[in-house]
Amino acid sequence: MWCCRADGQPWPCAQARLLLTVEYDGNRIGLSIYLAGLMYEAMRDLYRLNPYDAPAPAALFARFLTWATP
Repeated sequence: MWCCRADGQPWPCAQARLLLTVEYDGNRIGLSIYLAGLMYEAMRDLYRLNPYDAPAPAALFARFLTWATP
């Protein structure tokens, strides 16, 4: 379901975002590429599990990528 194992929030949650920002410090392009790949996997999983109730593509884009821009 693409929820955080630690707090149950939709991944990437606030803690995951913080950890990813630290891990990819100074490499926003690498972080964006990594997150885009995970967004694709999430879309595939979520639409396969529940095609009628999955989040909209724009919502997944906001969830995975917009927070990572400087």
